[in-house]
Amino acid sequence: MRVTGDANLSIVPCQRSDPHSRCVVPEVVFCYAASACNSAGGEDMVQQHGPEANAERLTVSFRLGANDYTSQLKPFEIIHDGIHHAIPEELRRGQRLVMRAPDGSDVYPDMFAGEVVRAYGDGRSVTLQTTLTPIPATPGPWRNIGFDHLAITVEDRQSAHAFFTNVLQMQEMRHDPHITVLTTGHTALFLFDTGDDIPMSDGLPSRWHHLGFVVDSLDHAYWHLQQHAALVSDFTLLERQERWSLYGHYRNGATNFMIQLSEIREGWTGFTDPNAITDYLYDYSGQRYGKRLEADAQREGD
Repeated sequence: MRVTGDANLSIVPCQRSDPHSRCVVPEVVFCYAASACNSAGGEDMVQQHGPEANAERLTVSFRLGANDYTSQLKPFEIIHDGIHHAIPEELRRGQRLVMRAPDGSDVYPDMFAGEVVRAYGDGRSVTLQTTLTPIPATPGPWRNIGFDHLAITVEDRQSAHAFFTNVLQMQEMRHDPHITVLTTGHTALFLFDTGDDIPMSDGLPSRWHHLGFVVDSLDHAYWHLQQHAALVSDFTLLERQERWSLYGHYRNGATNFMIQLSEIREGWTGFTDPNAITDYLYDYSGQRYGKRLEADAQREGD
């Protein structure tokens, strides 16, 4: 199924009440630029759903206590864009940010302004009840479970999507004006566009946008990171549908790399068939990596 992205389309997330169930995600193609609509029927889709459909501005306000922080967003800009522009960084730094709609519904940073305004506002504006609380940090054991996803910026996201899905056989889980999410099941590749003033990105192509890990305790992991503040800083904790995501920056020489640590929420963990993944992977933790003749000979002689 191909769905063209216009200003009146609401994105319905994949839902699952059973943590081990899976739902089928249809192919979703958004023609948000003429270059992305070169397939059959693309010209018609550009005419109907091209950049002009995203030209209007919607008002998204974030109510923090007695203060409102207001942003003007295009329908296919995400709520995170509004957070980035409206709420000063000094207020967000070191804080857990949670948003709720006027009716109490959850609102997440990667939702589109258009769908949020239509669902929870008057069609032109919405005010989100927003809370900022210090990120919990308590000493204790924690485990880095492993890489969850790699996010990169690319100059031609439509071409990258075609390469990784058609050539490398990755499965598309999301492909829209904000992000492309491709997966092999246990890990994912996130693709972002280049451009100026993109939240948490320098906008340069072929760059590591962020590297995502999953941990078993964000509270303990955050406390541990604070003990290494000279290496990693600028933390923000965001609520998402399936996880809590802690973002920080690691400085290496003159370059800042963004790191994300996530704790998956209850009901969203697990695989339908773990052996279908683990039986084909290499256990890096099982032995030293690579063949080294001198070291191997020394070990045999001991």
